[in-house]
Amino acid sequence: MSHFKNHVGKAIPHESAKLHVSGEALYTDDLSKFFPKLLHAFPVQAPYSHAKVLKIDSSEALNVQGIVKVLSAEDVLGVNDSGIHHDEALFPSEVTFHGQAVVWVLAENETAARLGAAAVKVDYEPLPAILSIQAAIESQSFHDEPMSLSRHNLSDAEFRARFEEQSHRLQGELYMGAQEHFLFI
Repeated sequence: MSHFKNHVGKAIPHESAKLHVSGEALYTDDLSKFFPKLLHAFPVQAPYSHAKVLKIDSSEALNVQGIVKVLSAEDVLGVNDSGIHHDEALFPSEVTFHGQAVVWVLAENETAARLGAAAVKVDYEPLPAILSIQAAIESQSFHDEPMSLSRHNLSDAEFRARFEEQSHRLQGELYMGAQEHFLFI
């Protein structure tokens, strides 16, 4: 912590600031020149906000010059998860937002990857879109198990009893567009 003492109140440049302003910083696309056999990936994105994926036909995509592989759920050996803690499926069987990647096309260059993705045919069963917190609650559609945060060492019964004894209480609903939502009891 003492390391930060000398920096409080001082303007300290970002470690790559000089590279950014001089144009010397390397970005992902810049790195491809160091890896000549690097594959380019492009997603096949769902045109629906909510739908079941019924069938994926990648046969035409595989005929596009430069296509190496079309990745789908069948290629996942472990958990079909894009995160480390029960996140959304990497290759979903049910689309939950417009533009969600359903499969990924790997190719020798970006143009081939884009053309290959355009050639993949996906059959969907459109489902009602869930566009609000209220609609999600009504349809019992939750991203994960409800999460609550608390700061007490009491049993739930003791906490509720003490809560009811308080003379000042705040009650209501809170809506926010953030990723994490809170439940106040």
